[in-house]
Order: sequence, then C-alpha cells, then structure tokens
Amino acid sequence: MCGILGSVNIPLDQNILPLLHHRGPDSSGYLNYTCNNSQVFLGQTRLSIVDLSDAGSQPMLSHCGNYALIYNGEIYNHQSLREKLTENIFKGHSDTETMLHYLIKYGIGALKDFNGIFAFALLDKLKNKLLLVRDPFGVKPLYYYQKAGKLLFSSELKVIHKVIDSLSINHYNLYSFLRLRFNPSPQTLLNDVYKLEPGHYLEFDLETLQMGNPRFYSYIPERNAVIKENEALEEYNALLHQSVKRQLMSDVPISIMLSGGVDSALLTFLAQKIMGEQFTTFTVGYNDKSYADELYEAKRSAEILGTKHNEIIISQDDFGQTQGDFVKMVEEPVGSQSLFPFYHLSKHIHEKGFKVALSGQGIDEAWAGYKRYNFQNLFDDYAGQYGTFLNIFNLFLKNDKYRRAINSLREKDRILRYIASYSFFDEPMVKNLTSFSFTKDHKDYLYNTLKQKFDLYQLAPLSAVDSMMTLDTRTALSDDLLLYTDKLSMQHSLEVRVPFLDIDLMKFVESLPFRYKVNLTKNKILHKKLAERYLPEEIIYRRKKGFYIPRKEWFRGETGKTFQQLIEEDKSPFSKSFNTSYISSLFIKHRAGIYNYEDQLYSIMNLFFWFNLFCKE
Repeated sequence: MCGILGSVNIPLDQNILPLLHHRGPDSSGYLNYTCNNSQVFLGQTRLSIVDLSDAGSQPMLSHCGNYALIYNGEIYNHQSLREKLTENIFKGHSDTETMLHYLIKYGIGALKDFNGIFAFALLDKLKNKLLLVRDPFGVKPLYYYQKAGKLLFSSELKVIHKVIDSLSINHYNLYSFLRLRFNPSPQTLLNDVYKLEPGHYLEFDLETLQMGNPRFYSYIPERNAVIKENEALEEYNALLHQSVKRQLMSDVPISIMLSGGVDSALLTFLAQKIMGEQFTTFTVGYNDKSYADELYEAKRSAEILGTKHNEIIISQDDFGQTQGDFVKMVEEPVGSQSLFPFYHLSKHIHEKGFKVALSGQGIDEAWAGYKRYNFQNLFDDYAGQYGTFLNIFNLFLKNDKYRRAINSLREKDRILRYIASYSFFDEPMVKNLTSFSFTKDHKDYLYNTLKQKFDLYQLAPLSAVDSMMTLDTRTALSDDLLLYTDKLSMQHSLEVRVPFLDIDLMKFVESLPFRYKVNLTKNKILHKKLAERYLPEEIIYRRKKGFYIPRKEWFRGETGKTFQQLIEEDKSPFSKSFNTSYISSLFIKHRAGIYNYEDQLYSIMNLFFWFNLFCKE
C-alpha cells in the first residue's frame, strides 16, 4: 500500500514526495525518463506490507528496462497469477513484482485477472505509452490533471493542487455536489482535474501527447441467477471464506475494525477461524451517551468472539476543533458524517502498531443493507403519482430522511429519483444557498453523468432495487465512503482492506435475485442466514446504527454556535460564492428545534473548509 504520483512534461522532482509520506513512510523512490522527447516522472512512497525487503521497492523496473510500474494497493490472488509466469525469475515475493510481469505478458487483458484493490501507472517504453488504472470498485483513488499535452496524476489531490497554479472551481460539478453530497467520478470540484472512474483505464500516448477516453475493463454484473436458496448459501459461504483468507495475506500483523453490527462480527469470526488465533479489534464511541454510540454493542460482540478489544472515546470538543483537518485530509467535501469517528479509529489503530485493518465496508450496497432499498420496487410502481398530496405532506415533515423519500417518490425517472434520494439540498435550497445561477445545463450535466453509468452497467431492464444497488456500489460507495476510508486511514499509514468487495465474491452476490437480499421488512436476508451459522442472534439482529455522530445535538450546542460564527465572519472565497445569511438562518432554525438541518449544516461546513483550503480563486 503506497502513494503514487507522476507526470508527463510537467517537471517534478523528489522534493514532491513528502506530500505523500503519510501514505508510505517506509521508503520512497523516484525516476525520470525520456520517452520520445517526452519527460516522464514517476514517484512512489511505500508502506511495506507484503515482502518487506528492497525487492518490493518502487518504481519497479522490468529486467529488460522497457517497463516501469508504480502501484498502490494489493493483489490478493497474485500467488495464483505467478503460476502462469513460469518463465520469470523473481527477486522477491511481492504482488508488485507479480503485477509488473503479468502486465508485460498479458497486456490490457491482465486487468480482468487482478483481484484486489489498486491504482497504478505502467510506463511502456516500447509502445511509448503510459497506462493509468483503477480497481473495479474504486477502493484506491487516482486523480489526474490533463491539459495541452501535459499530464499530472497522484493518489491525492494535494499534489496537483501544489503543482498547478491555475486551478479554478467547476460550477457544474459544484451543482452535482450540492445535489448528491459527493462528486461522482470522473468529477471533482476543480476544472481540468478528474478522478479515474472505478474499473477504468486511461492511455496517454507519449508520441502524440494525446490521452484517450477512459475505457472500461471490469465486469457487467449478471443478474437473477437461477439458484436455490440453500445452494446460494453454500456458495456464498465458500466465497466469503476464500475472500477473508486471501485478504489475510500479509507480512505484518492485521487488526479488525469492530462495530456493534453483524458484518464486522462475521468478518472477525471468520478471520479468527481461518488463522486459528485471537485478533485485536477496535471500536470508537462517544463520552456523551447518544444513539450514535456503539461501545456497549461492540464490547459485547468482542466478548462473544473472544478478541483483544480496544475502545476509543471521542468528544464534541474533538469534533469542533478538528473538522477542518478532516476535510484537508479527505480533499473532497463529502457529506458522510463518518469522517470524524473513522479518523480517530484509524489514528488509534496506527498508534497501537498496526499497518493493516479489516473493515466491513461495502456490504450494505451489495446486500441491500439500507432502509432506502426496501421500498425501491414499490416506488417504481407508484412514483410520479399523488403529487399534490405529497407536496402538502412534505410541509409538515421535520425529518430529512422522510423528506428525501417523499421527493424521491415524486420522480418516475430512476435517475432523477436517485438524485432526489441523496439530496440534502433540494432545488429551492440550492437557489437560496449560492450566488450562482444554476441553469438547466447544470442539471443536465449531472443527469448525464449518472446516465452514462446507468447505461454502462445496463441498469434499465433491472428491478428498481437492483438498479439502485448497482449504481450505489459504483458511485456513492467509491466516491464517498471508500474515498474517506482510504484518505483518513492512509493519513495514519494504515491500509484498510474490504473483504466483502472481493471481485469473485461480488460477482456472485450481484448475480443473486433481490429476493435473497431485501423485501419490504428485511435487509441482507441471505447474508444474515449465513451469519446464523457462526454468531448468536443477539449480534445478528441488533438494530442497525451505522457509523454515526450525534450531530443534531452538537449543532444545537456550542459547536453549532462556533461554526455559525465562522460562517458569519468569513471573508474567504466561500463568502463570495455562498449566501452566508441564509446559512446562518439554517443554524438558527436548527438550534431552535424548528427543523433538523444536521445533514445540511454538516455538508455546508465541509464545503466551507474545502473552499478555504483548495480554492485559489
């Protein structure tokens, strides 16, 4: 697990590497090549996990000298791939070396064989090309800036922000953020800066200085497999065991992030069963008891599982003092409230000496773990009806989740319904919030961004719930949840692995009929049936809490007053773009209990800190 960066015809030197030191504090490497009159720079900072020797160092050159690889991630099936490379003599046992030689032998076709989490760049001197690749679910990030025959790319946005002086806000993408609370790949909030989409690759031609369009290499999920429930259960059991076993590949100790829920408990049980040893687990909670706190439930799970358990206690003061720091680390103003607890969880795991942690991230999108999935098929039948009644009903709602559900029910078009289901800010709020005049073009741009994904993954013929789960897995998961998971964990030199997103496992899970996953009252149906083999019902059927923070209460206290004052006194680029008096009114209404604006205020504060950090206008 590492940090990577590179460029074509944009001068870099090894002094840029410290910007990614946190991603790879164990060693670093830097090379400069001349290819067809183009200057190519490749750099990497290494977090040593598999093959701790110098044989795993990067940039890694082929024996012939015609290829160079920089790579961030893990290929969990690399040992089986090595068996196809009998002609090669390997220096070590790293997956980096396996990947390099496998790419040389099989070219682009090799990408479909990699089962892991990765973002990498491969320089091919023979073809005069530079290849950029991101894993199928976007677990590892890869940003790039491309303009006028020049290219700059990195694991983190701060490198591009440091090198390029002319960055400006993309107002089309700002509209997308305000509606979705994240920017779907390839969007970022900066002009000419993009995120490579999950499951895609790019080729930059070093002779013509042209970059091709992103090309898809991953899989289109097969649907509605004809399989009996007991057979599906056995296959899921086997594939999940295989995934966990693969992701225990490491030359350093592994820890586990344990919440109070079924997913991380099942993961912990299987890891201990496979390894035959006791694992160290970690959970985070709050010093003021609230609904968001899972300390008791996680402690009870740890007692049942027999782990070496650790608790991290955080407070409202920690939140108020460090929220801007989290935005700086994540580099995008995502609306997920989990940044705060996840930061402290990762920090504590690192301080206890671990470089690797297992997480249950990704399970809810694959197995319909969110309540919004229960009613999607019903919405498909009745959406667009009862508009007048819904408008009246919405006037009396103070719960934002219900408001979004009602707004979703208005939309017959699935893409518009998807946007409405995520929108903390509806159209009237967006109009009041900003000084920009967003037009139909801005709305169409967001719609078309999602429509391209909708078409790519062939979602139109699917049930509404299958359609939404697939889109969530390749947008909200990769561009929000996995984004902050990577950035905040790697800030502490911690690699977080996600066994539920194993490629073989996901291909199977996504092929299952939705009736094995969700109905009007139940979620993760077959997944929980498997858990019944290994865990008590006490763990399996606890009410889902999620990775929440008590924002509603905090924004009604001193934290809300402090943030409101920051907004009212602001003279930064943010105040030129946003209506600070309107934002102040949201704080006032929230503190008075007139409406719960915790989601909106949280997103606004993240956007506020992001503007102050990244906006050069």
